[in-house]
Amino acid sequence: MKKPFFIKTILSVSILLLVFSIAYSQECETSFDFNNWTMEGTPDAYWKILDTNDVIDTTGIFPATFFVSQNDVINVKIRGTISVETNYDDDFIGIVFNYHKPTQLADDNPYKFFLFDWKAKEESTQGYLANEGFRLSRYDGFISRNNQKKYFWGNAEETPIRTILNKRFGDTLGWKPFRDYQIELIYTSNHIRISIDNKIIFNCAGCFKAGKFGFYGLSQGYTRFRDFTYQNFIDFIPEPGSACIGDSIWFYPYNPECCPVVPGFIELLEWDFGDGETSTEIIPSHLYTNTGEYDVVLIVSKTDGCIDTITNKVTVKPLPNVNLGDDVELPACSPITLDADNPGLSYLWSTGETTQTIELFVLSEDTTVWVVVDENGCLASNSIFIDVVVVHKKLHFPNAFTPNGDGKNDFFAPVGFIDDVSLYQLLIYNKWGQLLFESNDPNSGWDGKCNGRISPTGVYVYKVDYSIERS
Repeated sequence: MKKPFFIKTILSVSILLLVFSIAYSQECETSFDFNNWTMEGTPDAYWKILDTNDVIDTTGIFPATFFVSQNDVINVKIRGTISVETNYDDDFIGIVFNYHKPTQLADDNPYKFFLFDWKAKEESTQGYLANEGFRLSRYDGFISRNNQKKYFWGNAEETPIRTILNKRFGDTLGWKPFRDYQIELIYTSNHIRISIDNKIIFNCAGCFKAGKFGFYGLSQGYTRFRDFTYQNFIDFIPEPGSACIGDSIWFYPYNPECCPVVPGFIELLEWDFGDGETSTEIIPSHLYTNTGEYDVVLIVSKTDGCIDTITNKVTVKPLPNVNLGDDVELPACSPITLDADNPGLSYLWSTGETTQTIELFVLSEDTTVWVVVDENGCLASNSIFIDVVVVHKKLHFPNAFTPNGDGKNDFFAPVGFIDDVSLYQLLIYNKWGQLLFESNDPNSGWDGKCNGRISPTGVYVYKVDYSIERS
């Protein structure tokens, strides 16, 4: 049996865990006044206000209960202290945001909000497993009292009623009684970030709207929420965060698709791109002229006189150096090898090949060849023009061919003014003088076979007699 409820003095524990990847300097935090908040959801819950900014959920019942603010918020940072002041039970505590429903007390209700919940220990009830650790879920649908275990206790997903956006489970991740935890929520039009004791638990990008903020409990009594503050908050996202030299980077202090107007608390945005260049545009773009890593600083002056400073990093990567050489003049049917250099990268030639080097054997007309080299998403290209010199009214024969069935240079045959040939004979011999191939058709070439078998690699002698009609 579970022990009776009791309240005990909270032990304060200080933990230092993780440093943010984005640096913030924020001012003007405002305390919430819980006297203006309301209880939502189950009619059986009881939230007791201990002080203006101190409330405790004394409810140990199963249906989900919420205590929420009356104002919609977006682009805010909210932080405060959570503790469980009893060793009775080990169930769910947490926060809700973008809260819209329930708006009344009832056993059966529509639900619409994001929920961050935290379980102390792993348990099962009526076939539903609750893991120790954290979940971030989106709710949008009707849930009856009978389905509370399915959608709040268990991990059931049924979009849009309940979608689990992220989760972290483990037997060391549960909350402990009589311990203060500092929780922080950053909720903007661009992303959600939740931290416990400065350790980031979830960090989700997306498109988010305004809604109410509040507290949550499920089957856990005597959860205390106090010293909660909020501040208008702007983060920014570089797009892309890692760019190639010559590409512009856009800087978004909010998502214009999710939030079509500039947040009303912004008075001035001042950007320092880290290379000596600045801007006061709302959504600027910047082109870096040198490679490297840059600290980009955004200073936000707000209408309440407060100033926020946010620092983020961007990386500008070099392009591969590609040079196929100068344009070249080449006799017809002469081979040429082209090298894109940059070993180990990705290549795409105009011929369709994907190797570092390619060899061209039979060129009968002027040709432009290009290659694109990819180094970690940074593309560089180069081309070469090959001026093929053809003697008028003359057939040309390559000095090599590769009869391997790959569709390239598989036949030894003449190129040039074939249509003007009136008399033609081609004879091919091996090194012992044996005749291997004979043809009177200039359109018919040798496939490298003799008596149905491919001839060995080597040097062969050919003799050709032809005449060309004069025009």
